[in-house]
Amino acid sequence: MVFHFFKIEDQMSNDQSITHIRPRFRFTLSLSEEEVHQRITKQKDDNNYLIVRTEGDQYKLDIPVKDRHYWTPQMSFRVEKDWDDPTKTEVRGLIGPRPAVWTMFTLIYLAIGTLGFSLSFWGLSKWMLGEFSQWVWAFPISVLIMLTAYRAGKYGEKLGHDQMEILKDFLRASLPLE
Repeated sequence: MVFHFFKIEDQMSNDQSITHIRPRFRFTLSLSEEEVHQRITKQKDDNNYLIVRTEGDQYKLDIPVKDRHYWTPQMSFRVEKDWDDPTKTEVRGLIGPRPAVWTMFTLIYLAIGTLGFSLSFWGLSKWMLGEFSQWVWAFPISVLIMLTAYRAGKYGEKLGHDQMEILKDFLRASLPLE
């Protein structure tokens, strides 16, 4: 099954699932790897806005530093021979927040989750011993903080939407997507 995010953008823009934070894409082209690399290189030369880094068969697209903000996305993708049909080429990648943003949110969830569960279990154990503890409230408070972080991430995703479209447009312009 080939997931083609360029054809189902309307569905993708309405997707509110947690996997939408870092949408992945994969599509197969009827071109050789060399032709795909040539097209991307030509588009890279024609494009004087995006920063395009290449390393072998891997590409990373970035917005210029002067236009970046905290929620600016980046795209990374790989071009390789399709294992099922060696005459075709597969392009796979993802679009998502910069690594610092992704790491920060992961650490927030980990810290709040660990602290919230630990403190609430401490309070629960006190309660089971017949004592009252305010730490029982740590769990609902930690869930509330996690939901707030999630909503902040969704807000940031909306702020980076236009830049995400610029990244997608680079691939649309360089490759013949069916």
